[in-house]
Amino acid sequence: MPVIKVELMSKSTKEQKEKLIFDLTKKTYDLLNIPPEKISVVIQEVGNESWGRGGFTRNHPDFDTLSRKHQM
Repeated sequence: MPVIKVELMSKSTKEQKEKLIFDLTKKTYDLLNIPPEKISVVIQEVGNESWGRGGFTRNHPDFDTLSRKHQM
């Protein structure tokens, strides 16, 4: 029984998550021929204050710029 785990920043709507779960289940069925009822999808939403890259949290005002620089 496959368990597909997805971590997202918490900006997705209920509808987007439902579509993601459906699409991942269908694609897994198509590729691996596993019955859909045996496939689980878990979405974990991570808040901006808990998501970091390059030493900066996602809620930092200059995250996009600062997190792409490779200097410490």
